[in-house]
Amino acid sequence: MVTRLYIPRRLLVPVLALLSGAVIAGADRPQRVQDLHYGEVLFHFYQDDYFTAISHLMAAQKQSLLPHHRDEAELLLGGLQLSYGMLAPAERRFTRLLGEDTSPELRNRAWLYLARIAYQRGLHDKALEALQRVDKPDDPDNRAQLAVLGANIYMAMGRDGEAAAWLEQHKAGGDMAAYLRINKGIAQLRAGDIEAGRKTLDALGQARVDSEELRALRDRANLALGYRLLRAGEPEQAHAYLGRVRLRGPFMQEALLGAGWADAERGNFEAALTPWLKLLELDSRQPAAQEARLAVPYSFARLGDRERALYFYEQAIAYYDSEQQKLDRAIADIASGSLLDLLGQADSLESGGWLKQLPALDDIPSGAYLVDVLSQHAFQENLKDYRDLGFLQAFLKRRLADTALFEDMVDARREAYGARAPQVREYLDEDRATTLRARWQALKDTLAAQDRHPDPLALASGRELAQLARLDKVEATLAAIPDNHPRKAALRDKARWLRGVLYWQVQDDYPQRLWALRKQISEVEPLLAGIDAHRARLEQALEDVPRGFAGYRQRIDALRARIRSLLPAIHQAREQASRQIHRLAMAELEARRQRLVSYRAQARYALARSYDQLAASPAAEARP
Repeated sequence: MVTRLYIPRRLLVPVLALLSGAVIAGADRPQRVQDLHYGEVLFHFYQDDYFTAISHLMAAQKQSLLPHHRDEAELLLGGLQLSYGMLAPAERRFTRLLGEDTSPELRNRAWLYLARIAYQRGLHDKALEALQRVDKPDDPDNRAQLAVLGANIYMAMGRDGEAAAWLEQHKAGGDMAAYLRINKGIAQLRAGDIEAGRKTLDALGQARVDSEELRALRDRANLALGYRLLRAGEPEQAHAYLGRVRLRGPFMQEALLGAGWADAERGNFEAALTPWLKLLELDSRQPAAQEARLAVPYSFARLGDRERALYFYEQAIAYYDSEQQKLDRAIADIASGSLLDLLGQADSLESGGWLKQLPALDDIPSGAYLVDVLSQHAFQENLKDYRDLGFLQAFLKRRLADTALFEDMVDARREAYGARAPQVREYLDEDRATTLRARWQALKDTLAAQDRHPDPLALASGRELAQLARLDKVEATLAAIPDNHPRKAALRDKARWLRGVLYWQVQDDYPQRLWALRKQISEVEPLLAGIDAHRARLEQALEDVPRGFAGYRQRIDALRARIRSLLPAIHQAREQASRQIHRLAMAELEARRQRLVSYRAQARYALARSYDQLAASPAAEARP
C-alpha cells in the first residue's frame, strides 16, 4: 500500500506578512522634527501606542499644527490606517500625496502603499500597475518591501517565473536577503525551473548563519528543496537536502518524514524505519507524525514482517480512533466559544496592532491542535481586528461614562462663575483705577512743582514730618515757660539743634528722593495705561463665560450621541471578526479530522489486506 505523502503547506506561503506591520509610512527611520506636536505623535508611535498616535495626529491636523510635516503626517496617518485595515481611507490619503508639490520620495512611498492596498483587496492588476510606478528606493527596508510585495503579486497572478525575475532585480541587504532568496527559489520551483530553484535554495541551505531565525530559514530552504526533489522522483538528492535540516529545529518532524520516504522510494525500507520510528517516539499531533504511524507498518509489510506490520497497523488505528474522539471534543469546544473567551482575556492590554503575547492554550481541548492556525497570517490579522475592536469598544464605553464627568465639570465651572462673578463685578464697580490715577497725577504734580521750586520738605517722609510736628509742639511748650526758668535756654538750644539736624538730613536725601520719585512715576505710567484694557477684558469675560457653558452642554450631548451610534457598529464588526476566527479554527480542526479519517481508512484497509495475505500464506495453511 502507498500512503499519501504529506507536503507541509508552510513551505509555499509567501512572506509578505513579515513586512506588513514592520514599517509604517512616514516613521520608518529617524527624522528631524520641526513641529512639537509631530514629535509627540512620533513618541506615541514608537511606543507602539498607535491609537493615541492616530488621535493626536488627527487633532494636530485639524488645528493646523503641523506646518513643517504636512506630507509626512499624511503618509504616517495613511500607514497607520493601513495597519488597522482601513483600506479605503488609507487609499484616499495616499492618492492625495501624488500631486506635483509632493517630494519624489514621498510620492514613491505613496505608490508603494497603494500597491499594497490593491494587493490586499485582490486587485492584482491594479497593484502591479501601482508597483511599476515606484522608483527603486534607496532605503533598504523599502527595497525589501518592494521586492516581497512584487513577488507576491506576480505569484498571486500565477506568473511565478516573473516573480523570480522580479526578486532577482530587486535585492535587499541584511537578514531580508535570505527571505527574498527563499521566495525566489520557491517561485523558480513553482515556475518549473527545477535547476535554478535548486541552485538558489541550495546556496541558502548551506549558508553559515549566526541567528536562530536564519537557521530556521536555512532549514526551511533545505526542506522545500528536499520535498520538491522527492516529488520529482529524485529521492537520492532529496535525502541529502533533508539530512541538512536540524533535528532540534521547527521543521524536524517534516524532515524526518521526508527522509523516510526518500529511503522508501529507493527501496531501503529498513533505513526508512529509523526516522519514522523516531517520529512515533515524539507522540506528536503534527500531520507528519500522524502519517508516520501509517508509514511504519507499511515499511514492515514491505520488508515481509507481517506480524509487526499488523501490530503497528492496529496501534495506528487505535491512535487514529483516540485522536478522532479528541478532535470531535475539540470541535465541540470551539463551537461553544471557549477559544474566543480565552483570546478575549487579552482585551485589557494596550492596543498597538499585533498580538503581543498569545494566551496559554493548555486549558482547552482544542489548544494542542491550533498551534499552526494561531501562527497563520490570516488568523493573526483577524485576531488583531478582534482585539482592536474590543479595545475601541471598551475605550468608547469609558468615554461614554466620562460624558457625565464632563457635565459635572461644566456644572462646577458654572457654580464657580456664579460665586466669583459678583466679587469681580463689585471690584469693577469700585473703580479703583480712578483713585490710582488721581494719586499718580498728584505725584506727577508734586514732581513738576519741585522742578519749578525745589522744596526738600515736600519730599520728606512721614516719619520726618512727624518729628517736625513734634518739634513744633516742643517749641510751643517752651514759649509758654517763663524766661527765668533755669533750663529753658538749654532746652530751646537743644530743640533748635534737633531741627537743624532734621533739616540737614532732609536736604541731604533730597536728590536721591527726587530721582526715586521720577523712577516710580515712569514705572507706574505704563501700568496705568493697561488698566482700562484689563478692565475691558474682565467685563468681556463676564459676558462670554455664560455663553460658553451652553455650548459645552450641546457638545457633550453630541459626543454622547455619536458614541452611542458607533457602539452597535463596532459590536457588529467584532462579531464578524469573531465569526471569521471561529471559521478559521473550525476549518483547521475539520481538515485535521478529515486527514485522520483518511489515515484510519487506509490503516483499516491495509490491516484487512495484511490479514488476508497472512491467511493465504503457506505457513498459515500448514498450521493445524
